[in-house]
Amino acid sequence: MRRIGEADLSLGRLFEGHVNARHLIETHAEPELRSECLRQMEEGWLFGVWGADGARPVTATGDRLSGAKRFASGLGHVDRAIVSATSPEGQRLFVVDAGDAARHDPGGWRMSGMQDSRSGGFDCEGLTGRPLGGPDIYTREPHFLGGTWRIAAVTLGGTTGLLERAAAALRERGQEKAEPHLLRLAPIAGRVLSAWSAILRAGEVACGEDGMAAPEAAAARSLSVRLLSEEIGQDAIAAVERSVGLSMFDEEDRVGRMARDLACYMRQAARDAFTAKVGRAVLMGDRPLGDWLDG
Repeated sequence: MRRIGEADLSLGRLFEGHVNARHLIETHAEPELRSECLRQMEEGWLFGVWGADGARPVTATGDRLSGAKRFASGLGHVDRAIVSATSPEGQRLFVVDAGDAARHDPGGWRMSGMQDSRSGGFDCEGLTGRPLGGPDIYTREPHFLGGTWRIAAVTLGGTTGLLERAAAALRERGQEKAEPHLLRLAPIAGRVLSAWSAILRAGEVACGEDGMAAPEAAAARSLSVRLLSEEIGQDAIAAVERSVGLSMFDEEDRVGRMARDLACYMRQAARDAFTAKVGRAVLMGDRPLGDWLDG
């Protein structure tokens, strides 16, 4: 995910969604649905996870859906999507056919970044879905916020790609030895190097026995690296803007495009709530902060 994000954040977004979908299917699906979906994945089908509701939130009566999703990435590319829906039993997940172009609303994506992610609205009205797991499993840890280490990995890849593109632009100008650029960009590169091991550790915890034993702690660790990767990315954009200058604001500039994609990708919901959640876990809980550093 990091390597793909480094090359193309829109592709990184789609791959992260596919990995998320596979994890949810392997964790929650009944044997028949699990076998079918995994076979389709092996055949090259692309899956996604679409959680954000539109103006008409998605609801379910039995296996029949109504409402719409927004910010659905991969329209025209995703073959099957996992969508969340409110039902009388609680929040449910459904696997749906995502290929009907008549249900796609690419005009719903008017962002300055992530244009190649093919995001937009998806109309679920009258769509039949296949239930995935029982009620209220979607937000169960360590599979929900505990999975934000994946976003951190893609984000760090995007930051790496931005720094590499900026460095290439400076070398083309013959400015590779200019100390002001090095003093701005080198600390960011150092933080990227340091953050990667923390992201890997968060993934190991969330996906392993430690995560199942202490799911809320795994979620806090994943959130901490997701927040860290965002902070590094924001600082990288600011530093690159100062070094590369006005040229990166050209619509066709590869450095500017990467910066816009990164800024857009990092803007996940509820940042302040996530920060508070991490603070309560690592500072106000029973476990000393030093113990978190030991694993």
